Amino acid sequence: MAETIVTGRRHGLPYSKGLMAQSLSASGLAPGRAYELAQVIELRLGQRGATTIEVQRLRELAAAVLAEHEDEGAVRRFLDWQRVDRLERPLVVLLAGAPGVGKSTLATMLAHRLGVTRVIATDAVRQVIRAFFSAEFMPAVHFSSFEAGGTLDAHALGGADPDIAGFIRQAESVRTGVEAIVDRAIKEQQPLVLEGVHLIPGSIREELRARCIPVHAVVTVSDEELHRGHFSLRGAERPAARYLDRFEQIRKLQAHLVLRAEEAGVPVVDNVNLDRALSQTMALVLDAVAAAAPADPV
Repeated sequence: MAETIVTGRRHGLPYSKGLMAQSLSASGLAPGRAYELAQVIELRLGQRGATTIEVQRLRELAAAVLAEHEDEGAVRRFLDWQRVDRLERPLVVLLAGAPGVGKSTLATMLAHRLGVTRVIATDAVRQVIRAFFSAEFMPAVHFSSFEAGGTLDAHALGGADPDIAGFIRQAESVRTGVEAIVDRAIKEQQPLVLEGVHLIPGSIREELRARCIPVHAVVTVSDEELHRGHFSLRGAERPAARYLDRFEQIRKLQAHLVLRAEEAGVPVVDNVNLDRALSQTMALVLDAVAAAAPADPV
């Protein structure tokens, strides 16, 4: 079968089943199903008898194939996502969550579905900060989020919960680095997925949020035993015992994040099932894109 060249304004590239499958996955289809339909689209291209097709015509063909094989919702989500390249502001997804809720896995899967190449963990930001500032100068960043309360003395707490107070102080220390990463993504017009416990709802400056398409969610695991089980699946570099010994503090951080989410009107995604959590997060992204993108002409 001869290659079909997909043409844009100036250049053309051969049709790619992989890239088309990724676009279809962004509409919420499972990767395997998306690849099957990408093959159907390739077959239709071969049947056209033409060696080139414009990008917009290819999108229309993909939407028609979706309409034949999937429901109307899949078509709408696909068309919504195709409008992302017309956004005047870049997409920035913020996934907060306590340790062990699966936010890193969810962020990676979401980025793959969306074709986003920048996935950054706030723990990486904390590691950079602690390399520049000593424990004497900035003690909170030298401990895990659920251990940061040990850096505060009782007098400074003023009756506040040390676990929450230490966590908030650490999050405030990390926030400057997080906002710098968001600011750079905005200036470069590059989509970004950020994940980490430090992304407390309401903590990112409104000025930055206004310059991007922000999608903020708090990932949780409501079932305590399931949450415990997540730690046993971690690699040897993060032994489960250390987290399980501090499980009470970790659950406390989760409750605080949920409370802050409720106050800020930020959605909470309960990750009791990864596929369902991914679909729910994808829906939040597509809704944000649909609301921000210019409407298609009738």
